[in-house]
Amino acid sequence: MLKSVKVDVSGSSMSIELATPETDGPFPGLILCHHREGVDEFTLDAAKRLAASGYVVAVPNMYHRRLAEEGWQVSRKYLHDLEIVADIRATAGLLMRQPSVRPDAIGIIGHCMGGRTAFLGAAILPLFKVAVMLYGGHIFKTEGQGMPPPIEFTKDIRAVMLGLYGKDDHVIGVEEVKRLDGELRRHNVKHEFHIYDNAGHAFQDFSRPDMYRKDASDDAWKRVITFLHKSFQ
Repeated sequence: MLKSVKVDVSGSSMSIELATPETDGPFPGLILCHHREGVDEFTLDAAKRLAASGYVVAVPNMYHRRLAEEGWQVSRKYLHDLEIVADIRATAGLLMRQPSVRPDAIGIIGHCMGGRTAFLGAAILPLFKVAVMLYGGHIFKTEGQGMPPPIEFTKDIRAVMLGLYGKDDHVIGVEEVKRLDGELRRHNVKHEFHIYDNAGHAFQDFSRPDMYRKDASDDAWKRVITFLHKSFQ
């Protein structure tokens, strides 16, 4: 089931899509962070997949401070890490207030830009038990003013992490993935990484046939669900 709710974030009304399983809970809760294209067909499909696997999924629209008719190409330029953290906090609060959600079992996941957001959320908020990054990069860079890059908070991560990437990714190169792996190891953050051959950026995005790789995407979904089930036991 999918329904829309709104929460206030510092005077701005943020829309959140809630996807829930068909059976009775309680269930673990997940924040699904959208990619740069926003809360689109691909992201909502991902939310439904996760809900069908036994999770209550909250998808916040992190472009809520921008005009609704503005294209994502413009909205993306105005995202700031401090505001993203505020959005994550508000979404986590909504999730934990749901009667069907286990407040001790909250995770965060995202694709592309959302993968970076998932890392940022796990690095800032110790409440997350699990974090999944699907080809999320630029973790060594800051967005906006007032905060250092997300990588600077690696020592504070309490979540177990899964990262899935494409070997031919033109946005996040293999060297960046290796560098991130090294930082997580240095700070003893439990994690699993996998890099797919013959796959590049956005390999799960079926709305982009030039990028979509079905075999890698199907395998990645299996890995994600298995990882979540294991981590939330």
